[in-house]
Amino acid sequence: MTQLVEHDVLLHRSLGPFDRTEHQRPLYPGSTLLLYTDGLVERRRRDMDAAVAQLISLLARHGRRPLDEPLRRIRKRLADPAPDDDVVLLSVRTPAVAHP
Repeated sequence: MTQLVEHDVLLHRSLGPFDRTEHQRPLYPGSTLLLYTDGLVERRRRDMDAAVAQLISLLARHGRRPLDEPLRRIRKRLADPAPDDDVVLLSVRTPAVAHP
């Protein structure tokens, strides 16, 4: 499991145009990439680092199951039922290599 922590200024029209830096990581066969908005982990009176750690733990435990299952678990455990901010999850899994 690898957490990608490098990023430039976050995307938002009010932040203005900024230069962007490109980062690359290989996605090995069977890898799952999860992208999410801050609304999933950032909330008043909740430690964001603890929420990210919980997200990582959920992915470590359930990330190899069919993709809809870990996404459902993440939504149920981390997303506020009535969020103040947008909550978006985007996940991609690379095909596993078939052995003859």
